[in-house]
Amino acid sequence: MKDICEPDVMELLKDISFRQATIDDIDFIIEAVIEAEKGGSDLISTCCIFALSEERYKVVLRNIFEQDIENFDYYLSGYLIAESGGNYIGASGSWLEGAGDIPSGIIRSTLLLPYLDKCRISEIKKNTKIISGFIIPREPGALQIEYVYIKNQFRGKGVFSRVVMENIKRNMDKYSFTKVQSILFKDNTRSYNAFLKLGYKVAEEKSVNDPDILKFFPYNTKALMELKKESF
Repeated sequence: MKDICEPDVMELLKDISFRQATIDDIDFIIEAVIEAEKGGSDLISTCCIFALSEERYKVVLRNIFEQDIENFDYYLSGYLIAESGGNYIGASGSWLEGAGDIPSGIIRSTLLLPYLDKCRISEIKKNTKIISGFIIPREPGALQIEYVYIKNQFRGKGVFSRVVMENIKRNMDKYSFTKVQSILFKDNTRSYNAFLKLGYKVAEEKSVNDPDILKFFPYNTKALMELKKESF
């Protein structure tokens, strides 16, 4: 989509609609995942950890999204699309952690495994050992909201909050949960502050001082943020 001038942006924002992502939206969802992972940097953590090029990662994402597997972050039907006038505005992913009695991280790793370069498995194992101390567990039964992405020309206009809350409300008809969680980098201040404004609280922070961590992540402090049911 080409750049839109400010008057047109404001007009589009008056008529935003929301819907569940479909297979026809995969290209945009891939864009959302990659840009959200970058978090304002040029680094894609999944690519760095699993020794994937960005182009290869896009192919992997497409193949997994087409399977539409539930209960983890590459669940296509778990994504909410915000659009207006035929233009994509933003998106966010969601899933219920542990709904199938398997942690989302295990599902993710299992599905990525067939796409990894077998000649680089020892390197990947070394990478995962380095980052192991940076992992924050997700709580089973909590709704997860991740990969919130708003296209650049629509940022700073309240769309982030609308996308997140619409995704939470949509999931209330599907799942029973009492809290919502999101894990993000604290130094990604735009997203961090947006979650705070929605009423999210920091439940846990984790920092890693090993400089090698910055080979895999754009920042060295993660925050697990939560929103309790009474807030939504």
